[in-house]
Amino acid sequence: MNTSTQRTAMTRRAMKGAARVAAAAWLGLGALAVGAGTAQAEPIDYVRIELLELTCHQQSEGDHDEAYLKVTDANGNQVKVWPGTAKYQTMGTNYVRSLTDANGNAALVLGKQQARTLTLWDYDSTSGDDKLGATLATGSEAGAEIQYRSLEGSGGVYTIAYRVIDI
Repeated sequence: MNTSTQRTAMTRRAMKGAARVAAAAWLGLGALAVGAGTAQAEPIDYVRIELLELTCHQQSEGDHDEAYLKVTDANGNQVKVWPGTAKYQTMGTNYVRSLTDANGNAALVLGKQQARTLTLWDYDSTSGDDKLGATLATGSEAGAEIQYRSLEGSGGVYTIAYRVIDI
Protein backbone atom coordinates (compact mmCIF):
# COMPACT_ATOMS: atom_id res chain seq x y z
CA MET A 1 0.00 0.00 0.00
CA ASN A 2 1.50 3.36 -0.97
CA THR A 3 1.72 6.34 1.38
CA SER A 4 -1.19 8.18 -0.23
CA THR A 5 -3.50 5.15 0.11
CA GLN A 6 -2.44 4.71 3.76
CA ARG A 7 -3.20 8.36 4.54
CA THR A 8 -6.61 8.09 2.85
CA ALA A 9 -7.48 4.97 4.88
CA MET A 10 -6.33 6.64 8.12
CA THR A 11 -8.35 9.77 7.33
CA ARG A 12 -11.50 7.70 6.70
CA ARG A 13 -11.07 5.83 10.00
CA ALA A 14 -10.53 9.11 11.85
CA MET A 15 -13.60 10.69 10.23
CA LYS A 16 -15.78 7.69 11.12
CA GLY A 17 -14.54 7.80 14.73
CA ALA A 18 -15.19 11.53 14.93
CA ALA A 19 -18.69 11.03 13.53
CA ARG A 20 -19.44 8.43 16.22
CA VAL A 21 -18.21 10.72 18.98
CA ALA A 22 -20.27 13.61 17.59
CA ALA A 23 -23.39 11.43 17.31
CA ALA A 24 -22.95 10.18 20.88
CA ALA A 25 -22.46 13.72 22.20
CA TRP A 26 -25.43 15.05 20.24
CA LEU A 27 -27.65 12.27 21.56
CA GLY A 28 -26.40 12.59 25.13
CA LEU A 29 -25.31 8.96 25.10
CA GLY A 30 -22.23 9.50 27.21
CA ALA A 31 -18.57 9.64 26.43
CA LEU A 32 -16.94 7.15 24.14
CA ALA A 33 -13.64 5.86 25.49
CA VAL A 34 -10.78 7.46 23.58
CA GLY A 35 -7.84 7.34 26.03
CA ALA A 36 -4.88 5.04 25.48
CA GLY A 37 -3.48 2.58 28.00
CA THR A 38 -6.71 1.95 29.94
CA ALA A 39 -9.31 -0.79 29.71
CA GLN A 40 -12.06 0.41 27.41
CA ALA A 41 -15.50 -0.77 26.42
CA GLU A 42 -16.17 -1.51 22.78
CA PRO A 43 -17.53 1.58 21.02
CA ILE A 44 -21.19 1.34 20.10
CA ASP A 45 -22.03 1.29 16.42
CA TYR A 46 -25.03 3.54 15.86
CA VAL A 47 -27.77 3.11 13.30
CA ARG A 48 -30.89 5.05 12.40
CA ILE A 49 -34.40 3.85 11.66
CA GLU A 50 -35.44 5.51 8.42
CA LEU A 51 -39.23 5.58 8.21
CA LEU A 52 -40.57 5.33 4.68
CA GLU A 53 -44.34 4.94 4.41
CA LEU A 54 -47.54 3.83 6.06
CA THR A 55 -50.28 2.00 4.17
CA CYS A 56 -53.84 1.58 5.46
CA HIS A 57 -55.47 -1.69 4.38
CA GLN A 58 -58.50 -1.22 6.63
CA GLN A 59 -59.30 1.75 8.85
CA SER A 60 -60.43 1.02 12.39
CA GLU A 61 -63.47 3.28 12.49
CA GLY A 62 -66.04 5.14 10.41
CA ASP A 63 -64.78 6.79 7.29
CA HIS A 64 -61.14 7.29 8.42
CA ASP A 65 -58.61 7.04 11.25
CA GLU A 66 -56.67 9.94 12.75
CA ALA A 67 -53.28 8.19 12.83
CA TYR A 68 -50.02 9.15 14.51
CA LEU A 69 -46.83 7.21 15.21
CA LYS A 70 -44.76 7.02 18.38
CA VAL A 71 -41.38 5.40 19.02
CA THR A 72 -40.04 4.22 22.35
CA ASP A 73 -36.79 6.14 23.00
CA ALA A 74 -33.64 4.94 24.80
CA ASN A 75 -35.21 5.84 28.18
CA GLY A 76 -38.42 3.88 27.52
CA ASN A 77 -40.51 7.00 26.84
CA GLN A 78 -43.02 7.12 23.99
CA VAL A 79 -42.09 9.97 21.63
CA LYS A 80 -44.43 11.11 18.84
CA VAL A 81 -42.47 11.16 15.58
CA TRP A 82 -45.17 11.36 12.87
CA PRO A 83 -46.79 13.46 11.59
CA GLY A 84 -44.18 16.08 12.37
CA THR A 85 -46.25 19.23 12.76
CA ALA A 86 -49.85 18.01 13.02
CA LYS A 87 -51.65 16.15 15.81
CA TYR A 88 -52.54 13.30 13.42
CA GLN A 89 -52.84 12.36 9.75
CA THR A 90 -56.14 11.21 8.23
CA MET A 91 -55.92 7.60 7.01
CA GLY A 92 -58.56 5.59 5.17
CA THR A 93 -58.56 2.24 3.39
CA ASN A 94 -55.94 2.23 0.59
CA TYR A 95 -54.34 5.48 1.76
CA VAL A 96 -50.53 5.56 1.59
CA ARG A 97 -48.66 8.28 3.50
CA SER A 98 -44.99 9.19 3.52
CA LEU A 99 -43.32 9.04 6.94
CA THR A 100 -40.12 10.81 5.88
CA ASP A 101 -40.86 14.00 7.86
CA ALA A 102 -40.20 11.95 11.03
CA ASN A 103 -36.65 10.97 10.12
CA GLY A 104 -34.89 13.84 11.90
CA ASN A 105 -36.06 12.67 15.33
CA ALA A 106 -33.22 11.60 17.67
CA ALA A 107 -35.41 8.81 19.14
CA LEU A 108 -34.89 6.91 15.85
CA VAL A 109 -31.14 6.53 16.54
CA LEU A 110 -30.05 3.40 18.39
CA GLY A 111 -27.13 1.04 18.86
CA LYS A 112 -26.85 -2.10 16.75
CA GLN A 113 -27.67 -4.21 19.81
CA GLN A 114 -30.73 -2.13 20.73
CA ALA A 115 -34.36 -2.02 19.60
CA ARG A 116 -37.17 0.51 19.38
CA THR A 117 -40.91 -0.12 19.44
CA LEU A 118 -42.91 1.68 16.75
CA THR A 119 -46.54 2.12 17.81
CA LEU A 120 -49.37 3.42 15.63
CA TRP A 121 -52.24 5.19 17.37
CA ASP A 122 -55.68 6.51 16.38
CA TYR A 123 -56.39 9.91 17.97
CA ASP A 124 -59.76 10.22 19.73
CA SER A 125 -60.91 13.57 21.07
CA THR A 126 -63.72 12.15 23.23
CA SER A 127 -61.99 9.08 24.75
CA GLY A 128 -58.59 7.44 25.07
CA ASP A 129 -56.60 6.95 21.87
CA ASP A 130 -56.81 3.49 20.27
CA LYS A 131 -53.69 1.43 19.62
CA LEU A 132 -53.61 0.37 15.97
CA GLY A 133 -50.59 -1.91 16.38
CA ALA A 134 -46.90 -2.02 17.19
CA THR A 135 -43.71 -3.57 15.89
CA LEU A 136 -40.13 -3.88 17.05
CA ALA A 137 -37.33 -2.44 14.91
CA THR A 138 -33.83 -3.62 15.85
CA GLY A 139 -30.42 -2.15 15.21
CA SER A 140 -29.25 -5.53 13.94
CA GLU A 141 -31.46 -4.99 10.85
CA ALA A 142 -28.91 -2.45 9.56
CA GLY A 143 -28.02 -3.03 5.94
CA ALA A 144 -31.00 -5.27 5.28
CA GLU A 145 -33.63 -4.58 2.67
CA ILE A 146 -36.70 -2.47 3.40
CA GLN A 147 -38.74 -3.99 6.21
CA TYR A 148 -42.52 -4.27 5.86
CA ARG A 149 -44.36 -4.91 9.12
CA SER A 150 -48.04 -5.45 9.70
CA LEU A 151 -49.74 -3.39 12.40
CA GLU A 152 -53.15 -4.54 13.58
CA GLY A 153 -55.35 -3.31 16.39
CA SER A 154 -58.81 -1.93 17.18
CA GLY A 155 -60.02 -3.26 13.81
CA GLY A 156 -57.40 -1.39 11.77
CA VAL A 157 -54.88 -3.09 9.50
CA TYR A 158 -51.77 -1.20 8.38
CA THR A 159 -48.32 -1.85 6.93
CA ILE A 160 -45.32 0.24 7.90
CA ALA A 161 -42.21 0.34 5.72
CA TYR A 162 -38.81 1.28 7.13
CA ARG A 163 -35.14 0.42 6.89
CA VAL A 164 -32.27 0.58 9.35
CA ILE A 165 -29.13 2.32 8.11
CA ASP A 166 -25.62 2.83 9.48
CA ILE A 167 -24.67 6.33 10.56
